[in-house]
Amino acid sequence: MQHWIEGWRAPAIVCVIAAICALAGVFTLPPLDRDESRFAQATAQMLETGDLVRIEFQDDPRHKKPVGIHWLQAAVVAVISDTEARDIWTYRIPSVLGVMLAAFATFWGGQRLVGREAAFAAAALFAATVLLGIEGGIAKTDAMLCGLTTLAMAALAHLRTGGGRKSALIFWLAIGGGILIKGPVTPMVAGLAIIGLLIWERKANWLKPLAWWPGPLLAIAIAAPWLIAVQIATDGAFLREAMGEDLGPKLVSGHERHGGLPGYHLLLLPALFFPATLFLVPGIAKGVAALRQKTDFAPAVRFLLAWAVPTWLVFELLPTKLPHYVLPAYPALALLAGWALVSLGDLKGWPRWVSLSLAAFGAILLAAVIGALPAIYGPGATLGIILALIFLAVAIGALVEAARRRVLTALILSIAAGFTWHAAARGLAAQSASDVHLADRARSAIVELGGSPDWPVVSTYTEPSLVFSLGTDTRLAEFGELPGLLPEGDDPYITIEDVSRSGDDLAALDALERNVCASRELPGFNYSRGDETVLIVRLHNCPEASE
Repeated sequence: MQHWIEGWRAPAIVCVIAAICALAGVFTLPPLDRDESRFAQATAQMLETGDLVRIEFQDDPRHKKPVGIHWLQAAVVAVISDTEARDIWTYRIPSVLGVMLAAFATFWGGQRLVGREAAFAAAALFAATVLLGIEGGIAKTDAMLCGLTTLAMAALAHLRTGGGRKSALIFWLAIGGGILIKGPVTPMVAGLAIIGLLIWERKANWLKPLAWWPGPLLAIAIAAPWLIAVQIATDGAFLREAMGEDLGPKLVSGHERHGGLPGYHLLLLPALFFPATLFLVPGIAKGVAALRQKTDFAPAVRFLLAWAVPTWLVFELLPTKLPHYVLPAYPALALLAGWALVSLGDLKGWPRWVSLSLAAFGAILLAAVIGALPAIYGPGATLGIILALIFLAVAIGALVEAARRRVLTALILSIAAGFTWHAAARGLAAQSASDVHLADRARSAIVELGGSPDWPVVSTYTEPSLVFSLGTDTRLAEFGELPGLLPEGDDPYITIEDVSRSGDDLAALDALERNVCASRELPGFNYSRGDETVLIVRLHNCPEASE
């Protein structure tokens, strides 16, 4: 392994692994509901209006997350595409860059904690993990948040081992960027780690470079101008609603039906941390032994535990739970796993077998996901079974090599297993699950029926993906509202009826059937609501029909 991690090779390799895993499905999967499409649509409206301060979904303000990810998405779209193209992959590129940053920062900080070889193994494993790759392929905040948070923690690791003002500036740069991406999360992770270390070690000298005034000023210069501008533009509504209507409810209840009991994230760890799950328990056991024996690695273990444990506990205790919440703690766990991997030949006893069992359990769950998507929502079970078996074959190879304690082949096959899952699940199985791609199918049906993207659209299918796919002017409505929203006169327009939400309003039914010149039924599944449905796409007043 030594040859592969010399000079620039190590950071380049881990960045490439992260990019390859994240890119699976980026170019082929249609817009996802609901967060991705809301983020992408808000960015598209920024480009359409030229207003880079306010965040809106159609006419509704989105006073939830700061503007950072929208600016990054807007920059990419402006350079390589345009808003009319509605290419969702261009909005996903900042997330791909975010996971590359996360992998790089894991290696950069890990060198100072566990050594170059272990840091490389850790960053490579982390780059291939299921959760990081998933977030890297979605156009929202969490991949870039993970990248900036990991960069902040890597800078702290350098400060603990002799880093000076340069490391402090990088820390404050990451803090400012993290605030602009997702508010308090990056400062919370870093702050909890610092407080934990101060209580544990009762040493603060290593933090002195953080007090150098250009650092905090840099963070303020990054985050404050937009916060001031948006408060002025919204008459103070942004922070009031972001704190009171988004963050506040998450602290007291399962906001938007995303609840869960403590232990939720721990139960998901074997699958979402795969393939690094293979080496996690031995890494934790090795860390505990270093603390007990007070070896030279004890300070590094204290840092990694202060990074991961408080953040993990916060999100386990938080009533609102989503799988990606604990992602900023994953790099610390990966560094423990990578540290164990490079000393695999010396590891003995129950920790190794527990990790192998957890990884096997995670691999079975992940294979089931691959198999289920085409079987339930796509062309049938055959494709899913083939893809699941391919993934299991690679995963079993990684398990066998880990059990035989072969360091290099275990690492290579673990990374291959992670990539295979991303390619099979996101690149192929999810793409084949056409029943859930309703908005994309509606857009294709309109074109095939001879409709124009310039025609007005009124839809009772109210998922955000439809707005992103068809344009900002798409009207989302309740069934009973249709008669008052449909255009008058002979100009062409389009209606989309979500049968599962249709009622018995005779006026609405009559309005839907008025001057229909072409129609198509699209059976499918609304995964946001958990309902089977049929979309009926109707074209009204077609120009060809009136000639």
